[in-house]
Amino acid sequence: GGAAFGLMGKRTNKYGRDPIVLLGYLAHMAAFFLIFMNIPNGSPQDNTDSATYMTPSQYVAVFSSFLLGFGDSSFNTQLYSILGFMFPEDSSPAFALFKFVQSIAAAAAFYYSEALLLYYQLLILTVLGAIGTLAFCVVEWGVSRAYRMGYQSI
Repeated sequence: GGAAFGLMGKRTNKYGRDPIVLLGYLAHMAAFFLIFMNIPNGSPQDNTDSATYMTPSQYVAVFSSFLLGFGDSSFNTQLYSILGFMFPEDSSPAFALFKFVQSIAAAAAFYYSEALLLYYQLLILTVLGAIGTLAFCVVEWGVSRAYRMGYQSI
């Protein structure tokens, strides 16, 4: 995913970063839906043979993993791109703060992963994914507007 977006750099400059982030969001939502359909709700707590909405399939699980990786590369490549664009003179603190917040979120997810059922975890991911995508698009639109008006960095 990340390599493909790197090769499409000129198109990204023309159309903006938000279409790639929206593509990543859609990939994540598709993965969450497939996980919801394929994996039992109680699976984070214990081994289970509980019913699922479809016959569990290892192929669906692997495809869901691919979608998660593709969506993650979509988000991360564009987040790094916009951070580098917005803070060209102070990129180190911007990236450090980004990695700090990302690490805190990962630690929180590891903490609640054994405590919450799968469907609640997917709900958290869906809601935060929508908020994150919306926030990215709002910032991207502001950056694009400022760039068109002649500002080089914000």
